[in-house]
Amino acid sequence: MIRKAKPDDVKEIQKLIKQYSTKGGILPRSLSELYDHLRDFFVYTRNRKVIGICALHLCWEIWPRFDP
Repeated sequence: MIRKAKPDDVKEIQKLIKQYSTKGGILPRSLSELYDHLRDFFVYTRNRKVIGICALHLCWEIWPRFDP
């Protein structure tokens, strides 16, 4: 099942990130950073265990405003 990540998921999310960051696939993340950006994460669970994660962080570009 895919669902929004919850605070209780953060340690499991970090374990998965650590596992793949050692292989160079993704960058490591601190617990603090994960809690700060938890709203960006979704988890895939099977039998109540987190086995997959994804995150999407939207960055809005600020365009300069030109007044004639």
